[in-house]
Amino acid sequence: MIGEAALPHWSPSTRIAFRFVFLYFSFAFFSAILQLVPLLGMVGYWHDQAVQPFYTWIGKVVFGLEITVFPNGSGDTTYNWVQSASHVVFALTGAAIWSLIDWRRVSYPWLKDGLWIGMRFVLASAMFGYGINKVFGLQFPEPGMQRLLQDYGDSSPMGLLWTFMGASQPYTMFAGWMETIGGLLLCFRRTQLVGALWTAGVMANVFVLNLFYDVPVKIYSFHLLALALVIATPDVPRLVRMFLLNHPVPRADLRGPWTKRWLRRTAFSVKLAWVGFTVPFMFWQMSEMRYTYGALAPRGALDGTWEVVEFRRDSVDVLPLVTDESRWRYFTIIDRPEWKQAIVTHMKGVNGRWSLVIKDGALELREMTVAAGEDASKAPLVGTLAYTREGEKGLRISGDIAGTRVEALCARREPQDFLLLKRGFHWVNEVPFNR
Repeated sequence: MIGEAALPHWSPSTRIAFRFVFLYFSFAFFSAILQLVPLLGMVGYWHDQAVQPFYTWIGKVVFGLEITVFPNGSGDTTYNWVQSASHVVFALTGAAIWSLIDWRRVSYPWLKDGLWIGMRFVLASAMFGYGINKVFGLQFPEPGMQRLLQDYGDSSPMGLLWTFMGASQPYTMFAGWMETIGGLLLCFRRTQLVGALWTAGVMANVFVLNLFYDVPVKIYSFHLLALALVIATPDVPRLVRMFLLNHPVPRADLRGPWTKRWLRRTAFSVKLAWVGFTVPFMFWQMSEMRYTYGALAPRGALDGTWEVVEFRRDSVDVLPLVTDESRWRYFTIIDRPEWKQAIVTHMKGVNGRWSLVIKDGALELREMTVAAGEDASKAPLVGTLAYTREGEKGLRISGDIAGTRVEALCARREPQDFLLLKRGFHWVNEVPFNR
């Protein structure tokens, strides 16, 4: 134990700020802390589910909000904002009570070291998850046909950002490696400062993109940016003296309260085991996911987008007029092991979507009332289309949909047909190619 006289003396404001940060981190990242330990991730998930009624009650009683939507891919729901506001109030209240009860304490060296370890590894884990995801092209895949056929003006800001990132897979991989490297640097005391500064730069860009392209991860990305800045905070005086004042600075004490050699060796072994397991496992996991959700996922022979060249409705030829809201322009078939859909894009861009069952030379279009992963054949039938292939890129379909007889001759469109993907890279550009 460190004697009271040997403890470093923090100013009152530093002690209060530390108590607030410690409590806020504990509230906001409780599940993330559990997920650092193998097999405890489900406990964090159960905790998140268990506290939902509590924060729903706070939203209703304190803010007058009726919360019916919970995190579902969006991390900026009303529930998330109420939860974050509650964490601020809890941490402020707890820090005030803690300061009154423990006012004699001059510092918390062990607690501070534990907090910084927790923040470093929670942040590193997040960087590994997002970074390796991008390295394998899972977060920003190459734009699909539905995205390529959509007018720029009709895309959402988030959709435009996804198109921009996915259009250049090397850039997406670069962004992923920047996050992954930042995570690795955070794992070791000797590189934690450069790791925190590196990650702060990366996350500042991510946060601003999320903020101004309306990506619903604003709260979470701000939290990650804040973690990186807080981790670097103890070294700010040294950085100011060296970079701004051009003064010499002493070496940082990287040992902290870990003065016993066996403790340092044990901690290093645990850390090395965590990094040695987590990073390769994430690389393997993301690599395998490419075969389920990514570019290497198996696709059926009909999978793709088909341009409707000829179209008949109730035995009457329909011309491709842009004012016709019922004339088909594209017919998209998604035929993958875990995901089957049929999508019709009309001349004015309105999409019709159905669950799809392919069997015996026919396409069964069913209402999208069945949960993902369940048997789509249980959903109500909307229509059945017989199909025949005409050459490598031709498809003829005919049948009834909701009482209307449709016949169409379609030609396959490929993503590589579009300039955005086929333009490629050029070292030499005699004139700008900006279209």
